[in-house]
Amino acid sequence: MPHAPLLILVHSPLVGPATWQPVARLLHGRYDVLVPSLHGIAAGPGPYAHRFAEAVARNAHRDETVLVGHSGAGAYLPVIADALDERVIGTAFVDAQLPRPGLSDFDASPPEFREALIAMTHDGMLPPWDQWFPQEVVTELIPQAAQREAFLAELHPIALAYFQEPAPETASWSATQHSTQRTPCTYLQLSEGYQRQADRAEALGWPTTRLAADHLAVLTDPEPIADFLSEFVEDLANK
Repeated sequence: MPHAPLLILVHSPLVGPATWQPVARLLHGRYDVLVPSLHGIAAGPGPYAHRFAEAVARNAHRDETVLVGHSGAGAYLPVIADALDERVIGTAFVDAQLPRPGLSDFDASPPEFREALIAMTHDGMLPPWDQWFPQEVVTELIPQAAQREAFLAELHPIALAYFQEPAPETASWSATQHSTQRTPCTYLQLSEGYQRQADRAEALGWPTTRLAADHLAVLTDPEPIADFLSEFVEDLANK
């Protein structure tokens, strides 16, 4: 790897690119960093996975890239990798869903999650993510007022169809193999809610790191996450 790769930080389709900006600022001095926007795609019609992939690929003009996904973005990293052809040299999942080829978000979630979201649906649309919880939950996760306002400004309603669309089969991840064929992967767990995903990653043999943090630490405590990604890139360079 003669040149440093481009790091592509992909945010959850339920929120906006502000989620990754603090980590991106810390990494900018070390690498080229791209934070593509998936903003609003999940509020419209599908197909969602391919629209996410197109939104990332249209601005990723480098021969070597490292894909990083947070939260719901993790499920779409394989289809994004396929859109980037063979330019992806490593993939990092940060408190993220693992790929689920052939399964929808609802298929891969507990029944009570599906039932709660359907109960909130009106005319095929869900309210913005912050309205799924009591107001104090988001305040606790993002205590700094200006940072919280910037995060909330990017939220939008979500189409129920987003949760019902099966993830596509891809060349880089198959339902039968459950592992990437092309690139090394790593996992960073930040919150208790993603312990099962981290356990699965560890069972696949991926290097798995667990921090005592919370799901939005990418926004509120970016230093450990930036360090984790830097170490991953350095490990890739030494392979």
